[in-house]
Amino acid sequence: MSEFKAIDTEYKGYLFRSRLEARWAVFFDAIGLHWEYEPEGIVLSDGTQYLPDFFLPDFHCYFEVKRKSIKGTAEEKQAIRKISNGQATDTWAGIICFGDPMDDDMIIFCQETDDSGGGSYEGPVTIGLHPETFKPYLFAYDDRRERSFLTTFVEEDSETIPMVTAEYGTYKYRDFVRERIYNARKQARQARFEYGETPRVRGCR
Repeated sequence: MSEFKAIDTEYKGYLFRSRLEARWAVFFDAIGLHWEYEPEGIVLSDGTQYLPDFFLPDFHCYFEVKRKSIKGTAEEKQAIRKISNGQATDTWAGIICFGDPMDDDMIIFCQETDDSGGGSYEGPVTIGLHPETFKPYLFAYDDRRERSFLTTFVEEDSETIPMVTAEYGTYKYRDFVRERIYNARKQARQARFEYGETPRVRGCR
Protein backbone atom coordinates (compact mmCIF):
# COMPACT_ATOMS: atom_id res chain seq x y z
CA MET A 1 0.00 0.00 0.00
CA SER A 2 1.41 3.41 -0.93
CA GLU A 3 1.89 5.90 1.89
CA PHE A 4 -0.67 8.69 2.07
CA LYS A 5 0.83 12.04 1.10
CA ALA A 6 -0.93 15.23 2.16
CA ILE A 7 -0.99 18.13 -0.29
CA ASP A 8 -0.25 21.64 1.04
CA THR A 9 -3.33 23.68 0.15
CA GLU A 10 -3.87 27.42 0.18
CA TYR A 11 -7.22 28.91 1.18
CA LYS A 12 -8.01 32.46 2.33
CA GLY A 13 -4.32 33.23 2.75
CA TYR A 14 -3.63 30.20 4.95
CA LEU A 15 -1.42 27.34 3.87
CA PHE A 16 -3.09 24.20 5.17
CA ARG A 17 -1.20 20.95 5.62
CA SER A 18 -3.75 19.07 3.52
CA ARG A 19 -6.79 19.41 1.27
CA LEU A 20 -8.80 17.78 4.04
CA GLU A 21 -8.05 20.57 6.49
CA ALA A 22 -8.85 23.19 3.86
CA ARG A 23 -12.21 21.54 3.16
CA TRP A 24 -13.13 21.89 6.81
CA ALA A 25 -12.28 25.60 6.66
CA VAL A 26 -14.59 25.92 3.63
CA PHE A 27 -17.35 24.19 5.59
CA PHE A 28 -16.89 26.42 8.64
CA ASP A 29 -17.10 29.52 6.45
CA ALA A 30 -20.21 28.24 4.67
CA ILE A 31 -22.14 27.89 7.94
CA GLY A 32 -20.73 31.03 9.60
CA LEU A 33 -18.58 29.28 12.22
CA HIS A 34 -15.47 31.19 13.26
CA TRP A 35 -12.19 29.29 13.16
CA GLU A 36 -8.51 29.75 13.90
CA TYR A 37 -5.99 27.60 12.07
CA GLU A 38 -3.15 26.02 14.06
CA PRO A 39 -3.52 28.13 17.20
CA GLU A 40 -0.83 28.28 19.87
CA GLY A 41 0.52 24.84 20.74
CA ILE A 42 -0.39 22.90 23.87
CA VAL A 43 1.89 20.98 26.22
CA LEU A 44 0.24 17.65 26.99
CA SER A 45 0.29 15.96 30.38
CA ASP A 46 3.20 13.72 29.31
CA GLY A 47 5.28 16.78 28.45
CA THR A 48 5.00 16.46 24.67
CA GLN A 49 3.88 19.35 22.49
CA TYR A 50 0.68 19.31 20.47
CA LEU A 51 -0.58 21.70 17.80
CA PRO A 52 -4.28 21.08 17.07
CA ASP A 53 -5.49 21.84 13.55
CA PHE A 54 -8.15 24.37 14.55
CA PHE A 55 -9.63 26.26 17.44
CA LEU A 56 -13.35 27.02 17.14
CA PRO A 57 -14.06 30.10 19.33
CA ASP A 58 -17.85 29.73 19.07
CA PHE A 59 -17.63 26.17 20.44
CA HIS A 60 -14.69 26.84 22.82
CA CYS A 61 -13.12 23.64 21.46
CA TYR A 62 -9.98 22.52 19.68
CA PHE A 63 -10.69 20.60 16.49
CA GLU A 64 -8.46 17.90 15.05
CA VAL A 65 -8.82 16.59 11.47
CA LYS A 66 -7.77 13.07 10.47
CA ARG A 67 -8.22 10.88 7.40
CA LYS A 68 -11.10 8.47 7.68
CA SER A 69 -8.76 5.67 6.60
CA ILE A 70 -6.75 5.83 9.86
CA LYS A 71 -9.65 4.46 11.92
CA GLY A 72 -8.70 1.31 13.76
CA THR A 73 -4.97 2.03 13.49
CA ALA A 74 -2.28 3.11 15.92
CA GLU A 75 -2.44 6.56 14.29
CA GLU A 76 -6.07 6.90 15.34
CA LYS A 77 -5.26 5.96 18.94
CA GLN A 78 -2.45 8.49 19.01
CA ALA A 79 -4.69 11.23 17.63
CA ILE A 80 -7.42 10.50 20.17
CA ARG A 81 -4.88 10.41 22.99
CA LYS A 82 -3.79 13.94 22.10
CA ILE A 83 -7.17 15.59 21.47
CA SER A 84 -8.69 14.00 24.60
CA ASN A 85 -5.84 15.05 26.90
CA GLY A 86 -7.63 18.27 27.88
CA GLN A 87 -10.63 16.26 29.02
CA ALA A 88 -8.43 13.87 31.02
CA THR A 89 -6.60 16.75 32.72
CA ASP A 90 -9.68 19.00 33.00
CA THR A 91 -8.03 21.82 31.09
CA TRP A 92 -9.75 22.15 27.67
CA ALA A 93 -12.23 20.47 25.32
CA GLY A 94 -11.51 18.91 21.94
CA ILE A 95 -13.24 17.40 18.94
CA ILE A 96 -11.74 14.88 16.53
CA CYS A 97 -13.20 14.24 13.08
CA PHE A 98 -12.47 11.50 10.59
CA GLY A 99 -12.81 12.45 6.94
CA ASP A 100 -14.37 15.55 5.43
CA PRO A 101 -17.59 17.29 6.58
CA MET A 102 -19.72 15.03 4.36
CA ASP A 103 -18.50 12.01 6.35
CA ASP A 104 -19.99 13.51 9.54
CA ASP A 105 -17.84 11.38 11.84
CA MET A 106 -16.89 13.32 14.98
CA ILE A 107 -16.30 12.68 18.69
CA ILE A 108 -16.16 15.34 21.39
CA PHE A 109 -14.11 15.13 24.60
CA CYS A 110 -15.24 17.57 27.29
CA GLN A 111 -16.76 17.80 30.76
CA GLU A 112 -20.49 17.57 31.51
CA THR A 113 -22.97 18.11 34.30
CA ASP A 114 -26.41 16.74 35.00
CA ASP A 115 -28.68 16.32 38.04
CA SER A 116 -26.60 13.45 39.40
CA GLY A 117 -23.24 15.19 39.19
CA GLY A 118 -20.62 15.68 36.55
CA GLY A 119 -17.64 14.14 34.88
CA SER A 120 -15.89 13.65 31.58
CA TYR A 121 -17.91 13.24 28.39
CA GLU A 122 -16.99 11.39 25.24
CA GLY A 123 -19.52 10.88 22.51
CA PRO A 124 -20.44 11.29 18.84
CA VAL A 125 -21.61 14.72 17.74
CA THR A 126 -22.57 16.54 14.59
CA ILE A 127 -22.29 20.19 13.61
CA GLY A 128 -25.60 21.75 12.68
CA LEU A 129 -27.72 24.86 13.07
CA HIS A 130 -29.85 25.31 16.16
CA PRO A 131 -33.51 25.01 15.11
CA GLU A 132 -34.48 28.15 17.06
CA THR A 133 -31.52 30.51 16.63
CA PHE A 134 -30.16 29.03 13.37
CA LYS A 135 -26.64 29.55 14.71
CA PRO A 136 -23.92 26.86 14.48
CA TYR A 137 -24.39 24.34 17.26
CA LEU A 138 -23.21 20.90 18.33
CA PHE A 139 -25.71 18.09 18.68
CA ALA A 140 -25.06 14.88 20.64
CA TYR A 141 -27.53 12.76 18.72
CA ASP A 142 -26.93 9.46 20.54
CA ASP A 143 -27.43 10.89 24.03
CA ARG A 144 -30.93 11.16 25.51
CA ARG A 145 -29.85 12.55 28.88
CA GLU A 146 -30.36 16.20 29.80
CA ARG A 147 -27.01 17.78 30.54
CA SER A 148 -24.75 20.79 30.11
CA PHE A 149 -21.31 20.64 28.48
CA LEU A 150 -18.26 22.51 29.72
CA THR A 151 -14.65 22.96 28.70
CA THR A 152 -13.43 22.42 32.27
CA PHE A 153 -14.65 22.31 35.87
CA VAL A 154 -12.10 24.98 36.83
CA GLU A 155 -14.58 27.80 37.45
CA GLU A 156 -12.48 30.74 36.31
CA ASP A 157 -11.47 28.97 33.09
CA SER A 158 -14.73 27.23 32.21
CA GLU A 159 -16.81 27.96 29.11
CA THR A 160 -20.17 26.43 28.26
CA ILE A 161 -20.06 24.54 24.98
CA PRO A 162 -23.12 25.25 22.77
CA MET A 163 -24.32 21.67 22.51
CA VAL A 164 -27.54 19.85 23.28
CA THR A 165 -28.67 16.24 23.26
CA ALA A 166 -31.62 14.36 21.80
CA GLU A 167 -33.10 14.57 25.29
CA TYR A 168 -36.55 12.97 25.56
CA GLY A 169 -37.06 13.34 21.82
CA THR A 170 -37.05 17.15 21.96
CA TYR A 171 -34.60 17.34 19.08
CA LYS A 172 -33.80 15.03 16.22
CA TYR A 173 -30.82 14.89 13.91
CA ARG A 174 -32.78 16.45 11.05
CA ASP A 175 -33.66 19.45 13.25
CA PHE A 176 -29.98 20.43 13.26
CA VAL A 177 -28.74 19.05 9.96
CA ARG A 178 -30.89 20.80 7.40
CA GLU A 179 -30.41 21.84 3.78
CA ARG A 180 -27.92 24.59 4.58
CA ILE A 181 -25.67 22.10 6.38
CA TYR A 182 -25.90 19.54 3.56
CA ASN A 183 -25.11 22.27 1.03
CA ALA A 184 -22.11 23.40 3.10
CA ARG A 185 -20.84 19.82 3.29
CA LYS A 186 -21.21 19.48 -0.46
CA GLN A 187 -19.46 22.79 -1.04
CA ALA A 188 -16.53 21.66 1.11
CA ARG A 189 -16.18 18.30 -0.63
CA GLN A 190 -16.39 19.82 -4.10
CA ALA A 191 -14.00 22.73 -3.37
CA ARG A 192 -11.16 23.10 -5.86
CA PHE A 193 -7.84 24.55 -4.82
CA GLU A 194 -4.85 25.90 -6.69
CA TYR A 195 -1.76 23.74 -7.17
CA GLY A 196 1.87 24.72 -6.71
CA GLU A 197 1.85 26.22 -3.23
CA THR A 198 5.26 26.65 -1.63
CA PRO A 199 5.56 24.77 1.69
CA ARG A 200 6.33 26.93 4.72
CA VAL A 201 8.12 26.18 7.96
CA ARG A 202 5.85 24.25 10.31
CA GLY A 203 5.44 24.24 14.06
CA CYS A 204 5.39 21.20 16.33
CA ARG A 205 2.75 18.49 16.11
